[in-house]
Amino acid sequence: MKFNVGDRVVFLNESGGGVVSKIVSPSLVNVKIEDGFEIPVIISELMKVETESLFDSPRSVFDDDIKVEIPVEPEQAHESDSRNIPLQNNSAQGTLEKGIYLSYVPHDQKWLITGMVDVYLVNHTGYDILYSFLIEEKQGQYFGFDYGSVIPESMVLIDSVERDDIGKWCRGVVQVLYQKEEDSSVLSPGSAEFKIKPVRFYTEGSYKNSSLMEGKSIIVSLLPLSAQTSLFQSDMSIKLDEPIVEKAKEVKPVHIIEKHKTSPHEAVVDLHIYELVENHSDLENAEMLRVQVNYFTKSLESAIANDIKKVTFIHGVGTGVLKTAIKEIIKDYENVSTRDASMKEFGYGATEV
Repeated sequence: MKFNVGDRVVFLNESGGGVVSKIVSPSLVNVKIEDGFEIPVIISELMKVETESLFDSPRSVFDDDIKVEIPVEPEQAHESDSRNIPLQNNSAQGTLEKGIYLSYVPHDQKWLITGMVDVYLVNHTGYDILYSFLIEEKQGQYFGFDYGSVIPESMVLIDSVERDDIGKWCRGVVQVLYQKEEDSSVLSPGSAEFKIKPVRFYTEGSYKNSSLMEGKSIIVSLLPLSAQTSLFQSDMSIKLDEPIVEKAKEVKPVHIIEKHKTSPHEAVVDLHIYELVENHSDLENAEMLRVQVNYFTKSLESAIANDIKKVTFIHGVGTGVLKTAIKEIIKDYENVSTRDASMKEFGYGATEV
């Protein structure tokens, strides 16, 4: 059952009840009781009550033994507002690229590799976002753990996790919709799979300070804002006091391949991670590969939609993992083939599509 701030509840395992005063996590809420104190209660031990039909007064909560006067809590504008925590802006700790992140924050900042860990979804953008948070329980099977909204430059607590259970939080998917009241473009929805090596949670060096929050944490980049494509972009430069001479024009989609074009039907896309993400020092190899593969796929589909005849993807030599991934993805597209790019122009680390 999902509870909101202001809901009147009774305890299932003991007498009494109160009013939900805060949503702590998807499985835990604070309840304000008769004497004014707030106590944390697991939601499975609560039952929501309809005051209009069960009570003489809408301000009363009682069971067979007691009757408690509870002050009416102000109605919340949005269900998730009470969970939003503003990000800090500590430039002394450096800067992070605008985007969506996961943050794992140990409760005990002295002994980082022991104790409980808070899992936060971080919205480091100027957009309101709607999110869906899924955990991979088994290979290919996902459990929808949480959903909600996050206001700009804020974060929400997804859950507080026992250290012994942290392995269950290493793999999953986050889906995001971006919203802004006024903007010149409409961002595409984002979906990111995260995979974290469990050993990172037991290595003190994995936890670092950041400019967005207090204390040390493991921060995982999910959706860099710079990598998000726009579905549509409109012309917002017309001044209101100027007469409009031209007829309204159809809004055309903005394609990611446009900025990589070297001629009307050719493009060059550099997939080196430092070209795609400003701060990549904290990214695991798997996270970097995910960013590169996502950008490759978006660039390829944009090129196909714009009738680009040839795209050269620069991936470097390295271990060959990215090159192999590119060739595997190409197999899913009809009438698209690959070959090694010109060695004279690009060396050994490029593929022509």
